[in-house]
Amino acid sequence: MRVIVNADDFGASGDTVAATIECFDAGLLTSATIMARMPATEAALAFARLRPEHSFGVHLTLTGGGSERPVSDPADVPHLVDDTGRFPPTRVVRARALAGRLPAAELDRELGAQIEAVRRAGIPVSHVDSHQHLHKFAPVRAALERVLPRFGIRRVRAVQDVYLRRPIRSPTYWLGRRWGASIAARFTTTDHFYMPATAGDEDWLGVLELVARERSLEVGVHPGSQEPWRLAELQALRPFVEATRARGHTLATWAELPVPA
Repeated sequence: MRVIVNADDFGASGDTVAATIECFDAGLLTSATIMARMPATEAALAFARLRPEHSFGVHLTLTGGGSERPVSDPADVPHLVDDTGRFPPTRVVRARALAGRLPAAELDRELGAQIEAVRRAGIPVSHVDSHQHLHKFAPVRAALERVLPRFGIRRVRAVQDVYLRRPIRSPTYWLGRRWGASIAARFTTTDHFYMPATAGDEDWLGVLELVARERSLEVGVHPGSQEPWRLAELQALRPFVEATRARGHTLATWAELPVPA
C-alpha cells in the first residue's frame, strides 16, 4: 500500500514550519500543503524550493481564526471575508456553503489566486486540500472543477473515511462516503484518508490494520511544538511511520499517486 504522510498548515506560523521541516528531515513526511498568505508562508516556500524530492500542494483557505486573509483584494471577494477583510470562522463558512451563499465567481477568483501565488514562487503544485476540509462541500468542490484544470492539477484530498472510534456526532462520519464519492468521481485521490486531529486519536497504529489491503492511504498531520494537540501529533508520527515501514508499506508522495490517462 502507498502511504502518503502530508503535513497541513505549512506556513501557518514559524513553529509549524520549523516542526514540519524537522519531520521532513527525519524522513517522517512525504508531502505538505502550503498556506498561501500566512505569517510563515515565505519560509515554507523557501524550503519547498530546495526539496523537489517531496511533493507540495496548496492548503486552500477560506476560513480562519484571525490570521487568515485572502490573496485577492478583499473588495473582490466580499462574500468570503468579514468586515476586517479576514476569513470568517469555520462555522460561518460551513453554514454559507450549505446555504449556497458562497458566490462561484468569488470562490474561483480566490482559490485560483492562492494556487497561483504558490506556483509563482517556483513550486510545482502536486495536489490540493483545504483548511477545515471545506472542499467536501458542493460549492467549493464545484469551484475546484472549474479552477484546477487551468493549472493542470488533478489530485485532490479525499474525505476522511477511516476511524478507530465511531464519532457519531460528526456529520462527516455519516455523509463522508457521499462527499468522498463526489470527489473521487472528478479528481484523482487516495483510496482512504485519515486525520488523527479530526478523530481525536492519540495512537494511530490500528489504522494500518483497517486498510492494510488497500492501494493507497493519506494521513494528514499538523506538526508543531507550541500547541498541545500539534505536539501530540508530532510525537505520535515517528512510531506510526516506523510501523508503516515495518509492515512493508511504501511511503509515497502525492506526486507519485498515479493519474489515469
